[in-house]
Amino acid sequence: MKILTALIVFAIASCSSSKEVKENIDFYEIDNAYYQKWVAGVQGGGSGINLHIIFKKPLNHDFELEKVSFQSYESVFEKISEIEYVAKINAQQNDLILDENPAKEYGNKASTQDVLKPDEALLYFRIKSKGKYLVGLAKNVKEKPMIAYPSMERPKN
Repeated sequence: MKILTALIVFAIASCSSSKEVKENIDFYEIDNAYYQKWVAGVQGGGSGINLHIIFKKPLNHDFELEKVSFQSYESVFEKISEIEYVAKINAQQNDLILDENPAKEYGNKASTQDVLKPDEALLYFRIKSKGKYLVGLAKNVKEKPMIAYPSMERPKN
């Protein structure tokens, strides 16, 4: 299973020609990368992870940070500023179907969880002018203390 996952990640990473990847391998520098788990203060409010990527300088206008694979999750990025992006991951999302009948598991996506370390994230950059993707790696993604949002119950008088 780990070999299959490694091959899939390698195939994704090599979607662009190797010449392009070598030329553009240093098109981004990460200043800070961290994630913060959160839980809602009301029952059924859910939980999640906010993954922040802060670059040292704005990305070249030809590149757009689009999505991330982190731990067992995948999410899209939202641009906060010229150098900061956040991916809001719903921790309750689970696209994995496990069943006694393997035919019912058809459509499951391969996970990068077995290939990446817990503090690594795969970043998917889209090259706007060519419609292709480059895959980058964020290492040493730090965990900040969890946010426990307060409940919104009305005070009892």
